[in-house]
Amino acid sequence: MRKSLILIFFLFSGMSLFAQIVELTPIFGYTVAGKVDNYGRYFDIKDNALYGGLLSVQFDDLMYAELSYERNDTEGSGFLRTVDMAVEQYQVGVLREFSKGTVVPFTKVSFGTSRYVQKSGGDERAWLFSGGIGVGAKLILSERVGLRLFTNLMLPLEFDGAGFWCGIGTGGSGCSGGVSFNVPVVHWDMGAGLIIRLQN
Repeated sequence: MRKSLILIFFLFSGMSLFAQIVELTPIFGYTVAGKVDNYGRYFDIKDNALYGGLLSVQFDDLMYAELSYERNDTEGSGFLRTVDMAVEQYQVGVLREFSKGTVVPFTKVSFGTSRYVQKSGGDERAWLFSGGIGVGAKLILSERVGLRLFTNLMLPLEFDGAGFWCGIGTGGSGCSGGVSFNVPVVHWDMGAGLIIRLQN
């Protein structure tokens, strides 16, 4: 997993050499998390502050490729115990702006992984494939500095199963397949960041 993250970082670094605009954005905010239902036994993840950073590289007019990292240190309670834990989000996405000017609304989609780490009472950890959707706005204060306001829904996915079927009938023959996932918990993130713009 770490090798993949390092590879993605170097790919973004290479893209930044040819980009019109590169934005570095440290972010701070708050995460509202829910309960994980494990066959009727609930594990509640406490809402808490988040922090992280974004690397945004413009690759087309109003379009950015984005590498993001978010973390919140929190508590999880359930199954007759409470533990300190951390939740990390590693995402690669695409951001689409809708205008140019001082106020720039945007939307984004991303895919990556969510990492859950137990920090007390054990050393359990889990990686889940995840995706995110978000909206927000950039307030461009100058050529080099701006403010980013955002809200995201982060959706970790658990693999439920896969199947492949073939059959022959009166209407002919055919095959089909499918993969199913479920979302064990939704993280609703909201916050702000200071945009530092680097332009070629």
